Amino acid sequence: MTQQIKIIYVDDKLDPLLVDYLYDFRKDGIIIVYDEIKFDSSNRDYESLLTDSRVLESDIIVIDSKLFENEYAESGSKFTGQEFKLVLRILNPFIKVIVITQNRDLVNYGVLNKFATSKGNASQDNANDFYNKSLKPTIEEAIKEIVEMRRIGKELELNKGAYEGSLIVEKTQNLLNKITSYRELTDEKIDELIDIIKQEILENRDE
Repeated sequence: MTQQIKIIYVDDKLDPLLVDYLYDFRKDGIIIVYDEIKFDSSNRDYESLLTDSRVLESDIIVIDSKLFENEYAESGSKFTGQEFKLVLRILNPFIKVIVITQNRDLVNYGVLNKFATSKGNASQDNANDFYNKSLKPTIEEAIKEIVEMRRIGKELELNKGAYEGSLIVEKTQNLLNKITSYRELTDEKIDELIDIIKQEILENRDE
């Protein structure tokens, strides 16, 4: 059965070279559906992004590390791609988030470099070559994991009798089917998020 994967690109300044690369991205046996969001910090904040149906229904999100244009943006709009990745992991861990940046100092935070268009070699072919070496394998690995989780989810549904009296099957299926809400980010999940942030800080400090 052919799988469908929804990829969405989020940036305050959509990079046309990256837009074209993602729009034309292909994977054998997979139907790729592409969409994009231009994050305008003057009238959007982090909550509006986390409640956007296009975000919640996506499978893979490619997001820029810096989603605000200047230091005078409202504090609620000063939302980095890394922070978004952590919050969304609690909201729906089955949505894969890939953070990209022009800042070379963020490599230790699992952030991929964005093609540098300022070097005078800003052709689509050069951008494609660059992204084929870094972004492509990351997207392909994300697709592999998503397809695998869907397969396991089907097995879980067939074996739901073993989980009688528990909501684990229903909750898992809801997450896999993108039935979720920002309101589900309870105090308990926020505490879990804080623990994850602390752990990632410690891991990055050790590297």
